[in-house]
Amino acid sequence: MVNRKLSAMNKLLMEENDRLQKHVSQLLYENGYMRQQLHTTSAVTDTSCESAFTTPQHSLRDANNPARLLSIAEETLTEFLSKATGTAVDWVQMPRMKPSPDSVGIFAISQSCSGVAARAYVLVSLEPTKIVEILKDRTSWFRDCRNLEVYAPTTLAPTRDFWTLRYTTSLENGRHVVCERSLLGSGGGSNAATAAQFVRGEMLPSGYLIRPCDGGGSVIHIVDHLNFKPWSAPEVIGPLYESSKVVAQKMAIAALRYIRQLAQESSGEVVYGLGRQPAILRTLSQ
Repeated sequence: MVNRKLSAMNKLLMEENDRLQKHVSQLLYENGYMRQQLHTTSAVTDTSCESAFTTPQHSLRDANNPARLLSIAEETLTEFLSKATGTAVDWVQMPRMKPSPDSVGIFAISQSCSGVAARAYVLVSLEPTKIVEILKDRTSWFRDCRNLEVYAPTTLAPTRDFWTLRYTTSLENGRHVVCERSLLGSGGGSNAATAAQFVRGEMLPSGYLIRPCDGGGSVIHIVDHLNFKPWSAPEVIGPLYESSKVVAQKMAIAALRYIRQLAQESSGEVVYGLGRQPAILRTLSQ
């Protein structure tokens, strides 16, 4: 069991190293391109690369068009996968979260992007379809999510609400994806009359990629990318809405700890830490 876990962790590290090498190559290419532009005497306007960094914004009108919703879902899937396994976001390793066989997972936070973002991946001894069910039930593991569409880390600032499109699909090689993004607009959602009580946040393409692992279990990739509109919160609590590290701790790490606890319960090797409830207590509390 230990050897299998070490082998899987080594594979994850090799994948991360490959991603970093691709990112370095991309940065070198961009650096060379900028040098060439600086030495070009003629002023040429080139907007060809803007689309790679700009997330399209989808309005409330799209929600009434099934064909448009499917198109948005496919765009969301592509953008999410480019963050989860590609170089669409400049990821840096989260401080004091060194990967090891005993760690919860491998974590990274955004260095510079719109909003705040965190990424994580880990090996767990559960099947992909079971993990999909767990992660979609966000209120079971995310304590600051009062219901599916609300983020409320404190009562000192208005609650952030979200109106999102969620897309669940299966890919080749037994992979499963649950991806999500906001449909923008202040009046959207099932209870538009109460929308004025909240600050409408934005979820940029985010989600979960779950793939089966050789020898059993699954590898989970999580991306959380959000814009909490931090300018509407008091400065003293700004980090709750501006810090990618806080997002990682409250969302990605919380999700992985919950999943790992369920996996340990199913295998009989469970240790309850601070704030962790046995299955019977979770059932009673729900």
